[in-house]
Amino acid sequence: MNAEEKDRLKGLFQEMKLDEPSSGFESRLMQRVHVVAAKKSRRQNIKSIIAITCGIIGILGIPAFIFWRLGLSLKTEMQDVGSTLSFSMPSIDFNPFVVSVACVGVLLFISDTLIRRHIREKRHKD
Repeated sequence: MNAEEKDRLKGLFQEMKLDEPSSGFESRLMQRVHVVAAKKSRRQNIKSIIAITCGIIGILGIPAFIFWRLGLSLKTEMQDVGSTLSFSMPSIDFNPFVVSVACVGVLLFISDTLIRRHIREKRHKD
């Protein structure tokens, strides 16, 4: 580079105001922060789902593996218990009005939760 080009570039950099970043830079930075936060949240959700699934498999699988490894069978024991027990179901009467009010209450609760979540996410984005 010759001296004229260096002086021209030096002049351009001196004219720029470096006190405050541009609004475009701030918006791009905030978008990037939101993207990184969303990825982190998604990873945490996936990790928690995997942990819960592994926990359930462990709770059910470890005893089943122990029984299988020791050669224990629950089938014969359950047949003996089933032959001596008898179950009777009482008659269940319900009021349709009470059931409909309960269903409406549950639907209102679900819709309220969804609306509040939507508003919270909208405020968080702004």
